Amino acid sequence: MSDYKAKFTVIPCAVCGQLVDVDNFGQGKCKHCGWHQSESCLEDPDNVAYPNMVSFNKAKALYKQGLPLKPSLDDFIAGLQYYTEMEFEYLGVLYGVIWTDCIQFGEYFEFDSTKWQYFDDFEEFKQKAHIGGKLLKDIWDDVTNADYMICR
Repeated sequence: MSDYKAKFTVIPCAVCGQLVDVDNFGQGKCKHCGWHQSESCLEDPDNVAYPNMVSFNKAKALYKQGLPLKPSLDDFIAGLQYYTEMEFEYLGVLYGVIWTDCIQFGEYFEFDSTKWQYFDDFEEFKQKAHIGGKLLKDIWDDVTNADYMICR
């Protein structure tokens, strides 16, 4: 059994090759490229898996092009399929997306459920989700901090 109190070790980042401090479970975020070292992300290198928002193979391609590891809307949806609760910011406002028996989308701290949008499936969400009349797919480049939802 691993000792969770063990000190960090240093390994090369799986994406950029720079040295990364990882814990005894192999977890650690690269300060250079932003990739979270994780065995689960390497097991299926073409799928988005927590804690990363892009697949391993996409991360390597983005890094090689000198681009940040920013998820596309499709990556975000893949994360939603994996984790069921996601968030992002747009123009300084935090939004949440939850997948249960349907996809629910709205302002994170808006507790009036009539102001949230509901979708039957991921394709409908991708095609129809909007903020202030602007389709999410059309403004995605302006979205920031797209990530897995955390308790606030």
